[in-house]
Amino acid sequence: MKISDVTVKRFAERIDGKDVPNGREVQTVTVHTDEGVTGMGYVSLRSAGIGPSGDIHAAFLRRNLKHLVVGENPLLTERVWQRMYTPASKLGRRGLVLNCISAIDCALWDIKGKLVNAPVSDLLGGRRERIPTYANNAQHLPPDKLAQKALEYVGMGHTALKIRGNAMYVSLKEATDRVIAVREAVGPDVKLMVDVNGTWDADTAIQQLQAWEPYDVYWLEEPVPPEDVAGYVNVRARSGDTYVVGGEQHAGVHEFRQLIEQGAIDIVQPDANVTGGITDWMKIYNLATAFNVVVSPHALQWIHIHMAAALPNVKWIEYFMADNELFDFQVKLFKGPRIREVRQDDGVFLLPPESPGLGLELDDAEAERCLIDE
Repeated sequence: MKISDVTVKRFAERIDGKDVPNGREVQTVTVHTDEGVTGMGYVSLRSAGIGPSGDIHAAFLRRNLKHLVVGENPLLTERVWQRMYTPASKLGRRGLVLNCISAIDCALWDIKGKLVNAPVSDLLGGRRERIPTYANNAQHLPPDKLAQKALEYVGMGHTALKIRGNAMYVSLKEATDRVIAVREAVGPDVKLMVDVNGTWDADTAIQQLQAWEPYDVYWLEEPVPPEDVAGYVNVRARSGDTYVVGGEQHAGVHEFRQLIEQGAIDIVQPDANVTGGITDWMKIYNLATAFNVVVSPHALQWIHIHMAAALPNVKWIEYFMADNELFDFQVKLFKGPRIREVRQDDGVFLLPPESPGLGLELDDAEAERCLIDE
């Protein structure tokens, strides 16, 4: 079996037929083989929005990476990954490059699963009966409205919630107001996490954690920029009972090794879209597991559900509801893998995937409505 082609389709976030200003773009990447089996991965341009960045992603996939992988055996995922990664040394081995490598790598794993008629989670060697979740409650709402939304999620059975304190969107005072409002709304038994997306410095993070001690913050996510490993170490040393977590903006096993070996974090959050796909994500998982560091994958629930279903050191999956504007476009665009919930006294759980491969499937009507005509 050989890779015969790589094709890309682009989808824009739209309302009433018009592109959303600063809206998001999703690119699906299909790897074709000479035996008719295809695999799908995707790139989510969460921050750059629709525009020139998407053009560059698509061109890099259609020309640069396609020419590197056509003719290769799609089952040799490590070999193909190295074929894409090694020539990228002069382009920068992170960001756009790894986003695109990720999409092709995930498509190759999709092919593997389809060939043996099993979900990718089974290929990774395990199967949980139920996958724990925490709800992403990071909507950009005033504190009182955010608290109402948190209470809705708790009413749906969620026992762990994550809100945002990103300095690009809220002041330190409003971040604190959010923490107070949500804690008062949901009560003392719900885990409350705060994500600041690397927008604080170490001193700010330490001061805020001290101020938030009465509100029992379970974890502080990305307290400092990803390159500030020393800042992570300082915050963790003074974080009290709050876990310090991070990794969603880190790329490659070497960056995660710095975080882990220097004791910078309690929980790592690799994102397969950021770090180059399932192949590299698994190296990070194995490194963290060897050091007894817990793994909690960031976002990308349609891919990470397979890791969470298979691997015992994955704590839970980050779960996005359809009403969350941060990812509602993706939730609408993808109808598979089908998300199946089980609600228990101790939280909302997902059932493991059943479809062969990754099970990625587009909603036909939404895909047609949002397709970018090139």
